[in-house]
Amino acid sequence: MNALIVNCYKNKYYLSSLSEMENFLSTLNIKVSLIIQCEVKEVTRATFISSGAIESCLLEMYKKDIDIIVFNNDLSALQIRNLSERFNLDVIDRTMVIIKIFEFRAKTKEAKLEVEIASLKYNISRLVNSKNNYDQITSGKLQNKGCGEKIIDLKKSQIRNLIVRKEKELNQIQLNRSLNRIKRKTSLPIVTIVGYTNAGKSTLLNHLIKITKNKRKDLILQEDRLFATLDTTTRLIKTEKYFPFLLTDTVGFIASLPTHLIRCFRSTFEEIEESDLIIEMIDVSSENYQIESEITESVVKNISSSKIIKIYNKLDKLERLLSMMGEDELIVSLIDNTYIDDILKLIDKNLSKFYVEVSLFIPYEDIDVFYEIKNNQCVIDYSEDEKGIKGNFKIFKNRFKIYQKYLKSFDINQ
Repeated sequence: MNALIVNCYKNKYYLSSLSEMENFLSTLNIKVSLIIQCEVKEVTRATFISSGAIESCLLEMYKKDIDIIVFNNDLSALQIRNLSERFNLDVIDRTMVIIKIFEFRAKTKEAKLEVEIASLKYNISRLVNSKNNYDQITSGKLQNKGCGEKIIDLKKSQIRNLIVRKEKELNQIQLNRSLNRIKRKTSLPIVTIVGYTNAGKSTLLNHLIKITKNKRKDLILQEDRLFATLDTTTRLIKTEKYFPFLLTDTVGFIASLPTHLIRCFRSTFEEIEESDLIIEMIDVSSENYQIESEITESVVKNISSSKIIKIYNKLDKLERLLSMMGEDELIVSLIDNTYIDDILKLIDKNLSKFYVEVSLFIPYEDIDVFYEIKNNQCVIDYSEDEKGIKGNFKIFKNRFKIYQKYLKSFDINQ
């Protein structure tokens, strides 16, 4: 299927948004044959763009084999109907494209319900009558007198009732998730990966899953596509020399998130709110990576006050190097695990408020203490002699008194 993208812009995000739309359509296996840019100073109520702009589009279309018109903007039902008539082709808007991708990507029951509700709300707002008059319905044994109930109103009522049922079901699932989050709440710090869609969030999580000492090693879905997953995923990351933490992958952000789809990001917003540290993944190979970073940070900072560290990914795709990184920034390539240790060092440094490095001597009669630290905290290095184990450890600050009797020397930051 060949598409014409009509990109109507009014702000600085339009170029980034256009690049997104091309990726969206590629994900749906729709080929972009033509792109027409339209600067819209004032929206036309009936058709969004002016008659002159429509004529210009029609002239350009005759040169191409176009099957569908895609507006990189949100349109009203009236505008979609009128534009379809003028172009004599199906017209869809930005929200519908994203809903279609979400429908394709949704795997869990929660994600499917979220997308279904978003689709129903989108459709109910776009129910229009194609004629000037309405058919009337009858109910019961006697025919209704008066104008009766309009068909379109009946459809809206049915959809609203369906939305209510779906939302009750979804609310129960999300309540269960919240209860599970409370149950899993530990003293371990929570680190959340955020970023634009397709920036490499799932790739980073999978690299760390492979090297974690945790028994659970199943990887998450990782594809070079938009919205490869619509679900948040949390794993325990425990490695040599570094303090353990819970790491959560979240749904990728996009510019101008459609109102109907905000709920699809609820689990992501909840995870960000609970975070102790946030990793912002940035696709540095994108021409618009700075704008994409601004969009991500504007969302995150409205939800959480936690510190943000920045990982600029896809160094392998750069033709020129970026300027020097800041103290809490790294530029990496995640095509392999070359930079994973550097990332862990940066995370560990920013989690130092949770732990203290100590030198302990643990006699063999208390060997269980050593294994408790090894399994749940961090062993930097150790050696054994005839009486016990001596070594350097990272332990929770709030549990320091438990190990004080094994203390050789320590340095705790107040």
